[in-house]
Amino acid sequence: MATKDIDNTVDFIDILPEPRRTLLPSFPSQKMISSVLPEFGVTLDKFGIAGFGSWIAFTLENPDEIWDIRDSLDDPDVRVMLYFCFFGEHLRVPAFCVEVKWADEGLEVNGFVLLTQTDELEALRTGNLLFSAEKEWEREKLVRNLNDSALMKYDKDLLQDALELIDQAIRLSKVGRAYLFNNRGLIRWKMDLTDQAKVDFLASIDLDRENGDPYFNLGLICLDESDYDKALHYLGKAVEIDPDDSQFLAELGHLYLEMDREKEALTLFEQAFRNDPNDAQVDFHLGHYFLYKKRQPRRAVKHYKQGLEKDPTDEFALADFAVAHMILGNRRKTMQIYKLIEKSSRMAPYTVSRLVYLNLQMGYYDKALKYYERALVDKEPFEPEWLHYNAALIYARTGRYNQALEVLDLAVQAGGEAVIDKALTDVVLQRFKRTPWFRKLVRLSNKRHEG
Repeated sequence: MATKDIDNTVDFIDILPEPRRTLLPSFPSQKMISSVLPEFGVTLDKFGIAGFGSWIAFTLENPDEIWDIRDSLDDPDVRVMLYFCFFGEHLRVPAFCVEVKWADEGLEVNGFVLLTQTDELEALRTGNLLFSAEKEWEREKLVRNLNDSALMKYDKDLLQDALELIDQAIRLSKVGRAYLFNNRGLIRWKMDLTDQAKVDFLASIDLDRENGDPYFNLGLICLDESDYDKALHYLGKAVEIDPDDSQFLAELGHLYLEMDREKEALTLFEQAFRNDPNDAQVDFHLGHYFLYKKRQPRRAVKHYKQGLEKDPTDEFALADFAVAHMILGNRRKTMQIYKLIEKSSRMAPYTVSRLVYLNLQMGYYDKALKYYERALVDKEPFEPEWLHYNAALIYARTGRYNQALEVLDLAVQAGGEAVIDKALTDVVLQRFKRTPWFRKLVRLSNKRHEG
């Protein structure tokens, strides 16, 4: 039920229309108005019809219905519309109606009336219905249901179904679609349609610049692509919009670690932890930092342990937790974690790559090659240069030198100089360093680097 602010009505007198020809019925008598709206008796005594001035602005801004009634006019080139606002049940009197027409300067109020008779209301509700708040709410409920169903399909990795549902929601929705574009971006990103996902996130930002989620998602994509300048822009904007979101703070801190800005990263992690002590991602980022950046596996184990107590199902953290224990020589603990990871029915490329490395280090070469072959099926295997490199080590250790050379070539193509530098110091590849093939590989890598 709409409510009207009847205070300061004098301020609205200047917008009351000049008397002119109108399709509206006569304004009801004061007695009739008092019978249907007794609470406005004092206002009517003081201001008369002018007391309804504030209702005009309210109805134009918050209509329950808008009708185009040009077909009811003698001159079809004149566009006249009726704005309705209902006070009780939908389509029941009393109702307030404002008649407006299009003019060169925009909408122009042509008249207004308080409707107290049902037949008068029915007579005016003819023509073309342009807007109905009730129908829009029904549409919005359908859109939200489609969005919720799409997200359920997304969680179950039924991505094509999710995409079809969210596409339908976007087609049906007319306003407030920013969240739909953001969600479609998430679906497309998970489908490896990264460029299309970026377009959706940017569309979401254009529709709502006060929502940090699409900025955050774009920042993560740029971070994955090692485009740190853009990642800093988008993640920084997300934190600026919502400085209390621990996830935003943690990922910006992660970016700072990648940029070797440790002090700023740790400040953000502390802030994220204060805002949400139960967010495991802060611990996981710190574990990753100490394991791979600082080469301090013991400190990494501490942070991974803390994080996994909060979220024991994070397979990325479990994989690195196993790597840290393996480096420390804790073979039994490594195997315990490894068995937990193997129970996962659908592993991410990151996890598969770590299992190749773990099996290599533990001497389970057949298992390592099984996961290597599984990794190659992925559209975008994680760090392909080191994936191929680890496979080359396995082939070399098991005496399959031709295969080792072929896979090492793939590693150099993907990683270039960094792979060559590693191969030059790796004992298991010593036999290759003096061969013409290896020298050629070094020369080609240097040419690519110089180019």
